Amino acid sequence: MAALWKTCQQCLRYRFSNVSIYTSITAVNVISKRNFKAHWVAPTLRELKRRKVIEDDLNGGPKIFHRSTFLEWNYDAEIFAFSNRLGEKFNDLSLRAALTHKSYIERETARLSDIGVESNLQFQDNEALSQKGGELLSKFTNGYLRAVFTQVPEELIRAMHDFLTSNPTLETVARHIGLGDLMLCADFPCKTETYVKSFKAIVAALAESSGEERARIFVQDLVVTQLYGQDVNELWNPVDPVGNLTAILKREGKAEPEFRLIRQAGSNSILGVYYVGLYSDKNFISEGAGESLEVAKEMAAREALKKFFRTEDSMRALPFGRQLKNIQSKIAQLENQPNIPLSEWISEKVMSAVH
Repeated sequence: MAALWKTCQQCLRYRFSNVSIYTSITAVNVISKRNFKAHWVAPTLRELKRRKVIEDDLNGGPKIFHRSTFLEWNYDAEIFAFSNRLGEKFNDLSLRAALTHKSYIERETARLSDIGVESNLQFQDNEALSQKGGELLSKFTNGYLRAVFTQVPEELIRAMHDFLTSNPTLETVARHIGLGDLMLCADFPCKTETYVKSFKAIVAALAESSGEERARIFVQDLVVTQLYGQDVNELWNPVDPVGNLTAILKREGKAEPEFRLIRQAGSNSILGVYYVGLYSDKNFISEGAGESLEVAKEMAAREALKKFFRTEDSMRALPFGRQLKNIQSKIAQLENQPNIPLSEWISEKVMSAVH
């Protein structure tokens, strides 16, 4: 009905209202054909898309072009925009060095030699900055984790540190701040190692340009925030949860853990589940569930360790941004002061270390 009304309006627009009905029908057919494409167009487009998908699969994905191939490419403007996007002040030479990979210098030197031009490139690669930035990144990350997770043993701190400083995590951060279009390297798309090395160099360049305090906040805002949404207990897998719990209770002066079967369901089927409660000195500590009694005991011990380390599912949200303003001095102090190891963990030592 709507199409018919639209066609009638088109007839009126072309002033066919005063002619005969047969002339109007002919005019309607002419106008209507203008709104339809030929029958071969859709099948052809589908076939072209199918061939493009096959070609992309053979080439490992669609071809990506570096921004330097665009006509409006201006590297000086890109560098200026990058530092302003981050809200940081960089020394221009340090920032350019942080974005220059040694493979780029080697490629340009070889290219100039092939055409007979003396290669005297005044470029500095990011090898030294990357090494320094890796040390700063590790130090800043440890300081935050030890200041926020005051109750956990050093083994869990190390596991979270390894997650945050791993290549996949740092590559994700580097991609999201747009390093892929700014790095000067021989390979494109850039490799994971190139992203990681350039990001570490950026941290070192910022520390040289604006001081370690700005670099520390930079790492907290971009790297440490990757813990958001992560279950920190999934990052650390203790070898013997029951044995570790027994040792902690013994150091606390409490009785060994006692496991009691609370309830079970489907014990005669392959979908059986057992609920085990963990007690010490007749006091309930935690409970766990599993497909067997051994698994349920291990899960109950893990839940008990979470309570000791204050990493339960109901733990407070991690502080970020402005919430860290009052504890920045504490973070800097704890960067080189490790937490108590699991083999010596006891609540009294933890509380004395915190205060």
